Amino acid sequence: ELLKRVLDNNKRVQEAACSAFATLEEEACTELVPYLGYILQTLVYAFSKYQHKNLLILYDAIGTLADSVGHHLNKPEYINLLMPPLINKWNVLKDEDKDLFPLLECLSSVATALQSGFLPYCEPVFRRCVSLIEQTLNQNILQANSQSPEQFEAPDKDFMIVALDLLSGLAEG
Repeated sequence: ELLKRVLDNNKRVQEAACSAFATLEEEACTELVPYLGYILQTLVYAFSKYQHKNLLILYDAIGTLADSVGHHLNKPEYINLLMPPLINKWNVLKDEDKDLFPLLECLSSVATALQSGFLPYCEPVFRRCVSLIEQTLNQNILQANSQSPEQFEAPDKDFMIVALDLLSGLAEG
């Protein structure tokens, strides 16, 4: 019943149900494994229904699921369900978009859980993470070496932090 509410038409119900499900995931852990197919179908369908705010909660629910069930997620049928919408969002978001943070955090958990199942996605994810880190460092150098640093916007170091976390997830997986 809770998963049905995740797909409710009311945004507030979606938000409450998705948050509640993330809490359930933390408690249930591997007890969710027999239901992974249905859970993933529901969460993936939510990508087509959710708007901005609830998408962030959905990323959290997916990341928490990956943390909770771990390597049990590393099955081709689960990977083929889960990865296309995540990679689609990854491709749509620009490097400077703050919505990239929760997606990177989610992907970090997913990469760790999928282990070798994440290999097909490693190269583009690795490249973009390195690029995000380089951009942050270059902005920092520009600002530090400038005669008038106030004319440059301070780099958002969170981009570098979440990119490093995701690289760590790739290394763990």
